[in-house]
Amino acid sequence: MEKPILFMVEDEEDTATLIRMIMEEDGYDVLHARDGKQAQVQIDALPPPALVLLDMGLPSVHGLELLAQIRNKTSWNGVSVVMLTADGDQTHICKALVAGASDYVLKPFTRESLLARLARFRAPGLKRRTA
Repeated sequence: MEKPILFMVEDEEDTATLIRMIMEEDGYDVLHARDGKQAQVQIDALPPPALVLLDMGLPSVHGLELLAQIRNKTSWNGVSVVMLTADGDQTHICKALVAGASDYVLKPFTRESLLARLARFRAPGLKRRTA
């Protein structure tokens, strides 16, 4: 069975490495864009992934702009987009949710909290890894 694709847009290398490790252990193949410009190109070129993790505070192109691009791309309409943010400001979080984000994860996070937050967006048929 082919693994579902997680598209991650994250400019902090340590955070990206941690997410990649967690999500690959959880059964996903991870595609990574390191900044907003790279993400824009990949969103236009890629088929829809199973899930998107999108940092809000990116250099060059803000996460909310990328969210709008994703929500305007018809083939990606059903894709869950979970925003990553170190900013717990409820105003920013609400803006993301109103703009079409499926949920958000506050940084820093633990493996358990990330997986718990993403559990309802799991790709169909993906078995939950135990231990």
